[in-house]
Amino acid sequence: MLLFFELMTIASFFWVIHRWNEEAIQAGYFYLFFSIMGGLFLALGIVLIGESIGGFVAVGTGPMTPIKPRVFAWGIAALVAGFGIKAGMVPLHLWLPHAHSVSPTPASALLSGLLIKVGAYGLIRTGELAGWGIELGSAATWLGPILTILGTLTMLVGVAAALLQGDAKRLLAYHSVSQMGYIILGLGVGLCMGEAGGLGLMGAIYHIVNHALFKAALFLGVGVIYVRTGETNLYHLGGLWRKFPLTAILMFLAVLGITGAPGLNGYASKTLLHHAVSAAAQTSLSWMIWVERLFLLVGVGTTASFTKLYYLIFLGGPAKVEISGGESRRFQVSMALLAVVMLGIGLKPGFFPQALAVPAAEGLGMKTAAATMVGFSFWNTGDVLGMIITLSLGMVVCWAGLKTGAFHWQPPVWLTLEGLGKAVCHGVVVVAQEGEKLYHSMVALISEIGSTIASGLFSTCHRLDHERGSTGGGVTLSEISANAALLMMTLALLIVFYMYVDFDSLNLRVPLSLQNWIRLSVR
Repeated sequence: MLLFFELMTIASFFWVIHRWNEEAIQAGYFYLFFSIMGGLFLALGIVLIGESIGGFVAVGTGPMTPIKPRVFAWGIAALVAGFGIKAGMVPLHLWLPHAHSVSPTPASALLSGLLIKVGAYGLIRTGELAGWGIELGSAATWLGPILTILGTLTMLVGVAAALLQGDAKRLLAYHSVSQMGYIILGLGVGLCMGEAGGLGLMGAIYHIVNHALFKAALFLGVGVIYVRTGETNLYHLGGLWRKFPLTAILMFLAVLGITGAPGLNGYASKTLLHHAVSAAAQTSLSWMIWVERLFLLVGVGTTASFTKLYYLIFLGGPAKVEISGGESRRFQVSMALLAVVMLGIGLKPGFFPQALAVPAAEGLGMKTAAATMVGFSFWNTGDVLGMIITLSLGMVVCWAGLKTGAFHWQPPVWLTLEGLGKAVCHGVVVVAQEGEKLYHSMVALISEIGSTIASGLFSTCHRLDHERGSTGGGVTLSEISANAALLMMTLALLIVFYMYVDFDSLNLRVPLSLQNWIRLSVR
């Protein structure tokens, strides 16, 4: 798994740098740096877990029973970090907006639709090592809560950043971060709930598939606009539904899908996830109530940002750019195929869980997965009405943001994760430079002191060696050479050492030959 994970990184690197301009090269190496770091975390996790269980770590063998729980916990943490980088998990997501925004449209669709899902797959397998459907042992009790918190933060950061974006591809890239937060949250809730966590795990698996569908369609739709206008700045576009009517319809379906509108695929997986979070909030995990509230808030933010995207591209004032040619048939065929699947899943939301999600969850160890779906209805009035309210609030937020100019606000650099990362790196460099200066100063000082002491000792020894009756260190030697004086002092020290030191009781590792030499010298 590690081998092909790294091969995937190398292959996708060339997607990112495809245009070979300065921005693409910079984003490509940024992506490569994070990916290599993720691979190193995975290698470290494999080694630590292998050490903790006393054997080889194989994928798909179920929960591990560690001999060394602490080492096992560190191994799990390393795997979460490694797969979290590829999944775009906050705060390890910094590569994602840069890589997705500079890649050509097909590469962006693959990066968002497939590549980051490998990170989610890895997190699912990591959960399998800890144990799906069981009460986590002492070595991994923290895994469920940590994934839940990280998933919630990923949702929030992604949607907040997306609302402030003026570039269509960067907006979609940040929503890839946010949507991966839904998946990570579902995995965390599934682990927290133990045997009752089937809805969380299946909701995460369901959303992996759904996100791949509507996000690929959205990137392809933006690609149609870019190919014909050469522009992705939302504020330079507008009124394009007249020139691109079919693209506008297909994009509208994809927007409904990602916002969770009833009848589209996103509604199905978000409903499962919402029920999982609600069930967790009703347990002794009281902090899950806030997770549920933030879950609903992110839904409003998602609707607001995609209302903004669709309005500024297709419904706003006339575009300020030249339009060359008509619609791209190849992109539209791809979008249409994706739209058909999205509609099929949305109209029959129970088919995927029964056919694929339940068997997958049971294969991972969640034996109660089928039982949790008994009597479950995607079309109950509460869920449908709740989603309609969410969509309505999102459109109101979008209107208010566009009217007040709130979407134009750019946070100061120190408030962004990129800015904080640069500040931390700058601080590390400054500390390293100051440390280097201090090191050189200390070396110079020690060297100077050593030279002074050595010079003084050499001068004293030289005088003692060539003069009789001289004085050194406050001691007067009369008619005795320095060599004889040093020999007498050494003999005196050996006598004291022999009288007061017992080699056997101290258990010192003094060579026998040296012990005999000391005894003979004293005698």
